[in-house]
Amino acid sequence: MATRKLKQLVKLMFVFTLFKYSHGENTTCKGGFQNCICTTKVVECHGESQLRGNNIINLYSDIDDHCERITITHSNFSALQNNLFGSCHDAPDLVLYNMAYVELSNDNIKTIHGKTFHCIPNLQTLILSNNQWEIDRSDSEVGYFTSMPHLKHLDLSNAFEDGSIFFNKLAHIFHDTDLTELEDLNLSYNEFIVLSRKSSTSLCQLTSLKLLNLSHNYFMEQSMPNKVDCFKHLERLDLSYNNIKLLSPEFMQAVDILHQAYDKLQEVKLDNNPYRCDCELIATWEWLNTTKSPVNKNEMFCGRDSYRSSYIGKRILDLKPEELLCQQIEAYSNRGSRVVTGIIFTQITMLIMTLYNL
Repeated sequence: MATRKLKQLVKLMFVFTLFKYSHGENTTCKGGFQNCICTTKVVECHGESQLRGNNIINLYSDIDDHCERITITHSNFSALQNNLFGSCHDAPDLVLYNMAYVELSNDNIKTIHGKTFHCIPNLQTLILSNNQWEIDRSDSEVGYFTSMPHLKHLDLSNAFEDGSIFFNKLAHIFHDTDLTELEDLNLSYNEFIVLSRKSSTSLCQLTSLKLLNLSHNYFMEQSMPNKVDCFKHLERLDLSYNNIKLLSPEFMQAVDILHQAYDKLQEVKLDNNPYRCDCELIATWEWLNTTKSPVNKNEMFCGRDSYRSSYIGKRILDLKPEELLCQQIEAYSNRGSRVVTGIIFTQITMLIMTLYNL
C-alpha cells in the first residue's frame, strides 16, 4: 500500500513539474484560490467557491497580456457581463491578443450580454456547454459572437435553459456574426424540436463550417438551407439520436446537392432515430438505396411505430418496398361508427316507445 501511494505521489509531482515548466514558473494564484492554477499563460479553476456569483472579476489580477487559456468550470455564475475578459478601449492596459481558448462549462450561466467576449479578438475555441442560458428572440442583446473573427470551435452543447427551445431562436444568437472562420459547431443535447429551412439558413453566415453536430435533440422535421452556396465546406453532419421518423424530400435533395456540388461531405449520421417503417417511409427507403451521399444508412433501423412489431430494430435496407405498408383503419373505423350509431338509435327508439306506452 505504501509503495502504491509513493508511486502516486511521484506521478503527481511529475505532472505538476511538467505543467509548471510548460506554462510558466508561478502556479499559485494571487487571490489565494484553493482550486485554481495560475501561470503566465494559463488560468484554470474547477469548483472554486470564491468565484460563485459574479466574482469572476477576482481572477483579473492573475490574467495578463500573455494569457492564452482560461478554464473555469463548476462555478455558479448568474450572468456574464460586458467585456468579461480584457478591457478593450476603456482600459488598454489589458488587451488579450494571445487568448486562444476559453471554457466556461457547468457554470450555471443564465445571461450572456451582447459584448461579453468582445475583448478577445484572436480566440479560437469557446466552450459554453452544460449551462442554463436563457435566450429569447425579443432580447435586445445581439451580436453575442461578434468581434471573434478567428473563432474555429464553438461548443454550445446542453447550453440552453429552455427544454422546448425551437431551433429558430439561434438565428437571433448568430445575428450580425462575423464567425467566418468557424469550423466546428456543437449544438447537441439542447432538446431542439424543429429544424426548418428558415432556421437552418441562419447558419449560412458560418461560411467555413466543416462539422455541424445536431445530435441528441428532439428534431422530428428536418430541412436544409435553400442557398446553393451554403455549407459548401461541410464535411460532417450529425443528426443522430433525434426523433426523426422519416426524411423529408427537401432534406434528401439538399444532401445530394451538397455532396455532388462540392464533394466535401464525408459523413451524414442519421442513426438512432425511431424511423416509422410503413408506407410513408418508401421515399426514404428509395433514397437510401440510390444516393451516393455518405449517409450511414447501414445503421438506420425501424422504430416502435412501424407497420409491424417484427420490424422494430430491423435495418431499413433489409426491408422490401412491398413490406412498407400502412394500416387500413379508415374502413374499420367507419364500420365501427355505423354499428355504434345503430345501437344508440335503437336504444333511443325503444326509450321513446316505452314513454309513449306510459
